[in-house]
Amino acid sequence: MTLLHNISRTLQRRRNTTWHALGYDTTVRAETAADIDAIANLTRHAFNNEAEVKLITKLRQAQDDCVALVAEQHGKVVGHILFSPATLEHYPDTRLMVLAPMAVSNVLQHQGIGSALVRAGLEQCKKRGIQAVVVLGHPAYYPRFGFVPASGYGIRCPWPVADEAFMLLELTDGAVREKTGQVLYHPAFAEL
Repeated sequence: MTLLHNISRTLQRRRNTTWHALGYDTTVRAETAADIDAIANLTRHAFNNEAEVKLITKLRQAQDDCVALVAEQHGKVVGHILFSPATLEHYPDTRLMVLAPMAVSNVLQHQGIGSALVRAGLEQCKKRGIQAVVVLGHPAYYPRFGFVPASGYGIRCPWPVADEAFMLLELTDGAVREKTGQVLYHPAFAEL
C-alpha cells in the first residue's frame, strides 16, 4: 500500500462511520435488543471472562440513558462500545459519561473498528449535551481522540490507577474547569 492510499483510507474513516475493513463494509449503529446475545458473546471472547458481560447487563438495566453502539459487518456484530452516565463529586449537574467497556472481535482488531466506535460514541454524547467523557484505558490509545489525563483538571478516579490511564475529554469547552473531585461511577463498576 502506498502512503497516499493509507492517508485516503484514514480520511475516509474519519468522514464516515461506514468504511471498508478487511474487505467488508463495516457500519456503526445504535445497538438493538436483537444484538444483546451477539454483544455478550463478543465481549466474553474479547475479555476472556464474564465480568464485562455482567457489567453491560447491569448498566442496561439500571440506566436508560446509555450510549451503546455496535460495529457490524454483513449483519454480524464485530464491535461494541458503551458510554454510561457518571457523576462528578460535588457537581451533580455536570453531564458526564464513562466510556467502558469497548470490545472488538479479536480477529478484527487494529483495523479501525474501535476508533470508529469511539468517534461515533463521542459524537452521540455531544449531541445529547454531555459535557465530558472519562475513560480508564490505554494511555497510548485514547489521546488520539483528544483524551488527556484527568488529573490535569483535578479530577480523580475512584480506584488506584496510573495517572496517565485515567483520562478525560471535554465535549463542551470549560465544562469541568475549576471543578475538582472524584468521578462517581455506577456501583456495577466496583464489581469488576
